Amino acid sequence: MNNQALLQSILDAMTQHNSYLQRLSTQSVNEILRKFDKLSITALNSLRDALDELSEAELRALAAATYTTPQLVEVREIIRSWGQGIATELPAILLDSSVALAAYESSYIYKLANKKAPAVSGTTLLNKAKKKPYAGGQLLNHIFPSVAENLRQKAERVIRSGIDEGQTNQEIIRRIKGTKKLNYKDGLLDQTRNAIDAEVRTARAHVSSDAYLETWKALGFEHTRDVATLDGRVTMLCASRDGRVQKLGEGYQRVPYHYRCRTVQVGCDADGEMLGLRPYVADHRAVKNIPNDEREGKIGQVNANETYAQWFSRQNESFQREWLGNKRYELYKSGGYSMDKFIDPLSGEKFTLKELRVLDEDTFKELGL
Repeated sequence: MNNQALLQSILDAMTQHNSYLQRLSTQSVNEILRKFDKLSITALNSLRDALDELSEAELRALAAATYTTPQLVEVREIIRSWGQGIATELPAILLDSSVALAAYESSYIYKLANKKAPAVSGTTLLNKAKKKPYAGGQLLNHIFPSVAENLRQKAERVIRSGIDEGQTNQEIIRRIKGTKKLNYKDGLLDQTRNAIDAEVRTARAHVSSDAYLETWKALGFEHTRDVATLDGRVTMLCASRDGRVQKLGEGYQRVPYHYRCRTVQVGCDADGEMLGLRPYVADHRAVKNIPNDEREGKIGQVNANETYAQWFSRQNESFQREWLGNKRYELYKSGGYSMDKFIDPLSGEKFTLKELRVLDEDTFKELGL
């Protein structure tokens, strides 16, 4: 299979494969969250019992973060052990599934290329991925120690403020755990669960992407093209980089660019030209949330070489205004702003309107913004 045929193959399979990967990531997230919930419930039960044993003087000392008695040291140890369990037990679950994922992703590209895959070591691919930062500098081995430390600090603040405000021990635990009435969405634990969800999905995207890159190299490709998702949920960063061709080597920027990033990098020739079609969803909702009678004209396919900027320019005002926001829309339509002008080229972060005003005060004045 030649390069162009391979690219057509990968684009044809992209939507289905990404959907499959999302389901796999959901399974991995759920497995990790079940373990997190088990560790947390055990810790909170112990913490509640330990708090009930404290005297008024010990509660005041705890509010001041002083651990002067054996009972206070026990409280600190419960929180420490909770964090240690998160930092050591959750990574094992993620890394086990990531070994299989890395090997599968590499084999998948070889299969599309109609070539026999060499003996691929998922462990070797994963070890390479561990050494590479992603999504603004995150590293695989730092995920759960960071989650654990963040949760420890927040839990200790909830305990200290609760004591200071005269809350009961049960009320303090409820603030951490959440309430059954609100399906535990109002507690500190749910914030951490959401953080874990984002971290795990992004980490798996990193492992998948890095396995792709290693395989593109092995297949003889020297360049890749960024392929973002053509829909209303894509970030401005990914939209601005869609269609970008990079040469593999020093200075190469890898996906995922941010948390929950859906952009992929496909091996290509230096010109970046691709065959086939790519799908789009001209809506800000996921396809599953769009009623069947509203889908006509919103879901379809365009030429594979069409970039997000080109596709976006043909969408209606409602879609463009909702995605950009009112003031950015005016800059885009009347101020001659291209999509990449909304993004800081060094950090990849979206410029605030205040920053844009400083950079281009004359245009803002002309538009009355």
